[in-house]
Amino acid sequence: MIHRTVRAGQGVRTGEILELAARTGPSPGLVWERRQQVENTNDFWSNVSMAAVSPVAIAAGVAKGAYDASTDHGAFSDGFSAAAAPVFRAAKEFGAEHGDTITKGVVTGAAGALGARILREGLRHIRL
Repeated sequence: MIHRTVRAGQGVRTGEILELAARTGPSPGLVWERRQQVENTNDFWSNVSMAAVSPVAIAAGVAKGAYDASTDHGAFSDGFSAAAAPVFRAAKEFGAEHGDTITKGVVTGAAGALGARILREGLRHIRL
């Protein structure tokens, strides 16, 4: 069976793959198979982003929960969740959406720092 994959931007909705399969057998011909593409996301940067914003989210949640509880506007946990959950959700979405860019920036920065150190050590031994 021969497969030709058509990706999004070529007349296919995002998240789907169309495969054109040339089959041999009792009914030769071209058959279109539509299947859902499995989204390959890495949760690493989502979790890192959530950890980075957790102090702010917790502080906002405690402030809102304490205010609500002290003024009889609801339970502490309801106020805490109302303030902290959107911050965590936004951080998770940001990490998932920009994970590739963050990875490229980290790798580029590390390569630049390593290159600068190698150059500095090399120039130190040459002593121009």
